[in-house]
Amino acid sequence: MPKKVVIIGAGNVAFHLTEAMLQNTVNVVQIFNRTLDNARKLAGKYNISFTDKISELERANVYIICTSDKAISEISCHIPFEDCLVVHTSGSMPISALKGKYRKGGFYPFQTFSKKRALKYDKIPFFIETENREDELTLFTLARRISGEVYKTDYEKRLQIHMSGVWVNNFTNHLYHIAHEICEKHNISFDNLKPLIKESADKIIEGISPFEAQTGPAKRNDKHVVEKHLSLLEPDSRLYQIYSLITDSITKTYHDKL
Repeated sequence: MPKKVVIIGAGNVAFHLTEAMLQNTVNVVQIFNRTLDNARKLAGKYNISFTDKISELERANVYIICTSDKAISEISCHIPFEDCLVVHTSGSMPISALKGKYRKGGFYPFQTFSKKRALKYDKIPFFIETENREDELTLFTLARRISGEVYKTDYEKRLQIHMSGVWVNNFTNHLYHIAHEICEKHNISFDNLKPLIKESADKIIEGISPFEAQTGPAKRNDKHVVEKHLSLLEPDSRLYQIYSLITDSITKTYHDKL
């Protein structure tokens, strides 16, 4: 268990990771962020040190970079210490993106983070990658203070995990957005869709495979209904193309001889 942890960043991931660690008695000693006000807001909530100057970084055992992917390399090369472990929280960047003479690792919490949304931290999967066994044990111990779901991984597998998350979360949420716009345009309450959303998710959570859970006109190869839906959309529009591509994928999944 590291004696001291510094969080670099003050966005959604940093917010929740700081909260999760402090709730589980991890010694987070400082928040660094290039925008001082953001660092102050996060650190002030927990009465810990904060700064916007790399030169003022406190010495720690572990530095956790919770920035955007594109900022990882640039910020990491300014960490002035060598006898420490520096990790990032990205699902899509290799640990070689960390530029410094310190030890390197990945500390990837697999969840969608929004500051206004409370989370059950003990259910979040953490995926760990390190250069040596000692640092692996350090990160496993740290992650297990937060969650019961901690796994060793490598970059190639972590990237696949990240992409699978985009499919089930980002893409799905965008489809919710499309449905929300259709409802608003036609004066339909989006609340009417929420029981359907919940049941669709519950089936998967409770153990039905996505293949078994699929329903609808595309699975039935009901071309009549599909054509009715497409007639409601502008031909060659973005929504027409999305509907057609997803319908075609579902139909071929269940009717591979078509």
